[in-house]
Amino acid sequence: MISFFVFLFCLFATYTVYLLVTRKKVEQRAQMKQRIAEVLAYSANVDEEELKLAREELLSEIPLVHKLLIRLRSVTEIKRLIDQANLQLTVMRLFMFSALAGLLAVLAVSTMTVNLLLVFGVGGMAAIIPFLHVLWKRKQRLDKFLADLPEALDLMSRALASGHAFAEALSLVASEMPEPISKEFRQTYEEQNLGLSFKLALRNMTERIPLMDLQLCMTAILIQRETGGNLAEILEKVSSTIRERFRILEDLKTLTTQSRISAYVLCGVPIFIAVAASVANPDYMSILWNDPRGHKLVAAASGMQIAGMLMIRKILQIKI
Repeated sequence: MISFFVFLFCLFATYTVYLLVTRKKVEQRAQMKQRIAEVLAYSANVDEEELKLAREELLSEIPLVHKLLIRLRSVTEIKRLIDQANLQLTVMRLFMFSALAGLLAVLAVSTMTVNLLLVFGVGGMAAIIPFLHVLWKRKQRLDKFLADLPEALDLMSRALASGHAFAEALSLVASEMPEPISKEFRQTYEEQNLGLSFKLALRNMTERIPLMDLQLCMTAILIQRETGGNLAEILEKVSSTIRERFRILEDLKTLTTQSRISAYVLCGVPIFIAVAASVANPDYMSILWNDPRGHKLVAAASGMQIAGMLMIRKILQIKI
């Protein structure tokens, strides 16, 4: 039991260090570097080699490791996830935290059992924690962006109706709306203001923010610029569509509340019973923790439990 608490302490200590490192203490400096790089990238006074260096993203502080990582497509995707989560973190540093968490878990669990399957299984789960944190922060940021999108579209619609140009409407959203929507619209405004084509600037924003509602909005804007029409009215209708979608999702969430609570209870009861039985009668459950056959049963039960949770989650996810 002492080894288990040592494992928890080391794991949470690693997670704490990870959070401290990923704080936005250098956010202002990073934004300034990014803006300088964008100015150099779209300037006509720099040669091709300088442009390449300006637009190249940092994957590691070590130049040799950076050159090796930049050739891997999967690493580029991870870098994109980190950027979407708005974390001041390099891919190499994320890998280092993941390896450290897995190593601590392996060392801690190896003091309690000699079962290699259990040891490396727990180590693998611990190594995933930093990546889960990145995905969680990414989801939080995208949800915040989506929640503010209808209001931003209404603001743009009113600006266009009052006679402002579309670029000025983008600048108005960048200055009036909160993060993260102001940052993304500001970057789009600066890209097209520095000479990037309007279509490519909008496409870059949809790549940075992979949301269906934003893609719908940008597609409507691009179609209007080619075919004509009242853009203010189009943005107002898109905003109304997004709000109606939110309303339907909230209604579905209300109607499925009982099913979701039942799913949480079904997923939590086996874990609660196992912990309660171990505390109330340790000898009764000791075979699961000390006998190799018990380890296999625990592994099989955990696998089926995770599969059941994923199936329930898939059933409850209704896309509108």
